Amino acid sequence: MTRTFVIGDPQAPFAKVLEVLDRHGLLAGDRLADDVVLVSIGDHFDYDPHDPKAGDEGLRLLRWFASHDPAQVVILLGNHDAARVMELAALTDAGFAAARALAGDPVRYLAVYPALPPPGVLAKDYASFSEAQRALVIELLLAGRFRLAAVGELNDPAPRAGAGHRGPALLSHAGVTSRELAHLGLLGREDAAAIAAALDAFLAAAVARVRTDWERGVPAPLSLAPLHVTGGHGREGGGLLYHRPSNPETGSRFDPERPRRFDPRTLPSNVTQIVGHSGHAKCVQELGAWCTDAARARKHGGIRTLLVEGSRVTYDVGVGPDPLIALDNGVAELILVDGELRRVPAAEVALLPLGALR
Repeated sequence: MTRTFVIGDPQAPFAKVLEVLDRHGLLAGDRLADDVVLVSIGDHFDYDPHDPKAGDEGLRLLRWFASHDPAQVVILLGNHDAARVMELAALTDAGFAAARALAGDPVRYLAVYPALPPPGVLAKDYASFSEAQRALVIELLLAGRFRLAAVGELNDPAPRAGAGHRGPALLSHAGVTSRELAHLGLLGREDAAAIAAALDAFLAAAVARVRTDWERGVPAPLSLAPLHVTGGHGREGGGLLYHRPSNPETGSRFDPERPRRFDPRTLPSNVTQIVGHSGHAKCVQELGAWCTDAARARKHGGIRTLLVEGSRVTYDVGVGPDPLIALDNGVAELILVDGELRRVPAAEVALLPLGALR
C-alpha cells in the first residue's frame, strides 16, 4: 500500500530534510522507501542568506528529489526555483556577486541593474543563486519534472461514516485565485483536476517557447506572464508563485498587475487547495483579526487552514473535517504546509498525508 505525503517548502540543509523524512518513517537507507510517494510543494533554494553552503545544499536536495522516479517524487515549481530562469536568467556567478555587492547602495544598484529585482530581494531572498542551480532548473523543466500543480486525495482527520477521505485537493506552490482562473479561462470552474491540467499545460507551453534556446545552451528567460510576473525595475514580482493570503484591513497593498498579496475571499469556492510559500508567522502578521487564538499562540511552523465561508474568513492550526460536506456550498479552503524547516527543529516538522495522487 502506498503512503503519500506533501512536504512544505524544503528550504533547509539537505541533512535536515532527510532527518524530517526519516522521522516520519519515509526512508530506506538514503532513498525514499519503495512504498512512499512524496510531493515537494516548491522552493528548494535560499534558506539562509548568510550561509555560504546554502547554494550547494539546495542543489543537492533538488538533485536528490529528481533522482527518484517521477511517479514517486512530484516536484512543484516555487518562486525561488522559477527565479533562476526568470529574473536571474542572464546572470553569471560573477555578475550576481557584483550585483549583490551593490545591494547596500540602492541608487547605484538601480542605475547599474535596472532590470533586476529590487536590491533587498537579490541580497536576501535569492542570495544563494548560482549558474549550476539555473542549469539544473532548466534541465528539470526540459524533462517535465517541474509542475505547476497536482491533484491529491486529502485524508479526512475526522471521517464520518462511510467517508475515509475528503476528495480531491489542488496542490500548487502559492495558491490559485479568481485572478489566475480568469487568465486561464476557467473562472467559475470549480474543478481541481481541470485547474491543475490547465496550469501544467500553461507551463509546458512556456517551456516550449524557450526550449530551442535552452537546448543550445542559451539561458533565455522563461515567462509565465500573466499568471506570474517577474520582478525588475525596482519592483518585486507577483502573481501565481509569489502571492500570499492577506487581510486588506491590515494595510497590505494589493497590486492587480503583480499581486504579492491576495484577499482569501477571491479563492475559488468549493475547492480545497494545499499550498506552501507562506509561513505561519507571516500569515499571522498578514491575516490579523482573522486568526484564532490558537493560531496566534503558535510561533512558527505547523500545518494550518484558512477557511472562507462567504465573507467570513478564519485562520486556524491543523486541518479540520471536510467543510465542503459539513457546511453549505460556497466554501473555499486553503491548507498551508510551509513548515518553516529552517526555523523549526526537525522533530517538530509536520508532513501532510494524502490518500493518493491522481
